[in-house]
Amino acid sequence: MVDESRLNDVLKLKISSREHYNALAKGYDELYGEEQKIKIDFILKKIDLEDKNIVLDIGCGTGILFETMYDKNKMFIGVDISERMLKEGWRKFKGEANVQFVQADADHLPFRGKVFETIFAITLIQNLPHPKVTLQEIKRISKKGALVIASGLKRKYGVDEFKSIFEEIDLKKLYDIENLNDYIIYGVV
Repeated sequence: MVDESRLNDVLKLKISSREHYNALAKGYDELYGEEQKIKIDFILKKIDLEDKNIVLDIGCGTGILFETMYDKNKMFIGVDISERMLKEGWRKFKGEANVQFVQADADHLPFRGKVFETIFAITLIQNLPHPKVTLQEIKRISKKGALVIASGLKRKYGVDEFKSIFEEIDLKKLYDIENLNDYIIYGVV
């Protein structure tokens, strides 16, 4: 039996998050772009994506990750719950056939299983009601050996709590960098 009260709480949180990011969309890059680029640059220096041809960014926002790592030889797919954030991303990559944006819920991704070899979830986890549910969905769509890279706000999680969300992946590294607002984690599914 489904607990309707709990289901309503989850739905309200997701709608609230969508509305929040819809309201921020036009100014998001100006407000948070530099902070996001610092995290992304740090991550890209630590991992090798040379042989990874399909990149999924869950919670892609305005496409800052894709701007930072764009390569015409790779396929980029961004997913976000906010249609206005996605609209900003489309504006940046208009005419680029290898960049696609999809509006979807991170807990119910519209992809078949075992497709993606590189999955980013930068500053996403803290916006979700049940991060372990999201991780199960990430595992479902990941090819064997897929690289999963995520970050989460330190003000929301302690390091052990954040690490425990990812206990079902083969953790390679967790970074707790003093001048970053997020923990950064990566591992293999």
